[in-house]
Amino acid sequence: MLSKLSIKQKLILIMLIPLIVVILLAAKLAIDSFSTSKNLRALDRVVILSTKIGALVHEAQKERGMTAGFLGSSGEKFKVELPAQRLNVDEKLKELNTLLNTFNKNEYSSEFLENLNLSLKKIEDLNNTRNGVNSLSLNAGIAIGYYTDLNKLLLNVIGSITKLSNSATVSQQLVSYMNFLLSKERAGVERAVGTNTFAKDSFGEGMKAKFYTLIAEQNAYMDSFLKVSDSKVVEFYKTNLKGDSVDEVERIRKIALYSDIETNFEVDANHWFKEITEKINLLKKVEDYISQTLIITINDEMSDSNQNMIIFGLLSILGIALTMILARTIAFTILIDVASVKRGVENFFAFINFEKDDIELIDVKSNDELGMMSKIINKNIEDTKANIQKDRALIADTIRVTNAINKGYLNTKIELGSNNPSLNELKDIINEMLETLNSNISNILKVLTSYSKLDFRPKLTQNNLEGIIKELENDVNILGDVITQTLLENKRIGITLSNNANILTKNMQEIASAANSQAASLEETAASLEEITSNITNNTQTTTQMASYGNKVKTSISLGQDLANKTVVSMEEINTQTSAINEAITIIDQIAFQTNILSLNAAVEAATAGEAGRGFAVVAGEVRTLASRSAEAAKQIKNLVENAQRKTQEGKDIASDMIKGYAQLNENITVTLDLIQNVTTASKEQSTGMIQINDAVNNLDQITQQNAQNASSANEIAQKTLLISNTIIEQADAKEFNGKDSIKS
Repeated sequence: MLSKLSIKQKLILIMLIPLIVVILLAAKLAIDSFSTSKNLRALDRVVILSTKIGALVHEAQKERGMTAGFLGSSGEKFKVELPAQRLNVDEKLKELNTLLNTFNKNEYSSEFLENLNLSLKKIEDLNNTRNGVNSLSLNAGIAIGYYTDLNKLLLNVIGSITKLSNSATVSQQLVSYMNFLLSKERAGVERAVGTNTFAKDSFGEGMKAKFYTLIAEQNAYMDSFLKVSDSKVVEFYKTNLKGDSVDEVERIRKIALYSDIETNFEVDANHWFKEITEKINLLKKVEDYISQTLIITINDEMSDSNQNMIIFGLLSILGIALTMILARTIAFTILIDVASVKRGVENFFAFINFEKDDIELIDVKSNDELGMMSKIINKNIEDTKANIQKDRALIADTIRVTNAINKGYLNTKIELGSNNPSLNELKDIINEMLETLNSNISNILKVLTSYSKLDFRPKLTQNNLEGIIKELENDVNILGDVITQTLLENKRIGITLSNNANILTKNMQEIASAANSQAASLEETAASLEEITSNITNNTQTTTQMASYGNKVKTSISLGQDLANKTVVSMEEINTQTSAINEAITIIDQIAFQTNILSLNAAVEAATAGEAGRGFAVVAGEVRTLASRSAEAAKQIKNLVENAQRKTQEGKDIASDMIKGYAQLNENITVTLDLIQNVTTASKEQSTGMIQINDAVNNLDQITQQNAQNASSANEIAQKTLLISNTIIEQADAKEFNGKDSIKS
């Protein structure tokens, strides 16, 4: 930002900075003085208001004490004094309202206004409280509490004044004044409590404790007042707050609080009121002295503030004027010399930049830094003027050479020289560069010409060059190497592709043949599986028939038990049924044997199918297991039937054992039926498994056929790959490059 400003603007800125600082300082001091003066004027008015409030509080305290005595004596005491005191309170209230009518409330804080409004609102209930007292319908505690609350609100107004001051001295005196008023208020409450107590000649509930509290609070506030007050105020307090009334109040306090009696104090309420009122009047005298001292302090500080504001204003104007005069003088002198130096430098650079044919020296007569700078610049102008002529001639010759280079002629040289060693060195460097560049460009062109004829064997020899020419030579050599490697790789890839294409063709033919063979085998396997499935279905039907025969046998046995008397006939029927069972057992045994043979065949076929037949092998194993279980069950049934036949033969001879034999036979037949049911369930599971195996084999057959088709397509792709690889080899052999003959198929 500052770098864009001219020296004139910078000097003005430098001049403005102290000027602005002086102005701001003067303004700050003036504002502070004005603010202090304004604050003091406002405090003066509000302190006057506080004296009016203090006077009202003082008279209200008296009315509170008389009210307490009036209520405590049930209207017998203070009948005359109380109305007269109310007139005094009304007079002070009128004076307060008169002052408030001319009081500008907008100059003060919201806290002060809030406390003032609350106290004025509380005063509105004064007449209602007085009426309640007159009729003796109001409790003494409530009446005293009203006056206490009113005085508290009025004192809060004075307390908020302490927060309005900006002066430490005034704030200290306000705090002292507030503590004194709070102590005096507690004395007023003590007067009311004592008057009420002595009027009744006994302490009410909690009144003795309140008496103690009021005295303690008075002492506490008074101690605070004495600690923060001015020595003159303290001296005035100690001088005036003494006498008979003070001693009498202390004596009566001791009677009430320290005599260990709760009634019959022998203290007249009027006497107590008179003595403590005289003490409070002494306090009021001190209060008036404090308020007057406070007003005097505020007026003194206001006078000092106004005087300081005038002095600060005059000093500020004088400082601003001196600053502007001094700054203008210095700036004017500097700007004249700067303008001369500026013109000389501008002419010098105009000459250098060919804007002028001649140059004038700088005319600065001062002996300061700018004058010394002008002399140095003039000497350098004269030396530079002589050298520039030769430099211009050298530059013109250099332009001639560069124009030739731009047209592509590298065999030219710079002929002229200069007094400038750097320019001469530059000339020599340029001439050497042109010679070297011409030589290297020629070599690069020779190699590139060979490359254009598809001969990539020539290379550029290494030299000590750097930069773009070195990079260009390296790039040309790299280009040759890359092309060579590309051609070698193309030939190598072509040969590899050719070999792999031949191998791929052979493999695809073998895969196609194997796929066709596998498809034929799968078709045979599928046919075998269909036969197995048919046999398993027949087994299921046979076991179902066996179950039917078993049920018939059980029915026959039940009839035999019921017809025990027809033993012979029944035995013949049993022989008939057992014969049928033997036939059925023979059939079951045959089916089990055949199923076992079929499961073995299925396991062999699954093993030849490889991975695809693993699931089928598991199913075949389960079928074989079920066949074994069926044979074992048939053997058991046969044994049972033979046993039944023996029992039947014995039954013909021993009729008494017939019923027991039939019962045993019935249990055996039940077991047989269970075994037959197991065989039936197993046969159904075998049938479901064989259907799944048959579906898997069919899917495998379809996949095998698809593989055969894919092998044929792959064979066609291999043939095309072989054709492309041969083309790549032919194209690589048509070019000349190192290592071409080393790559063979």
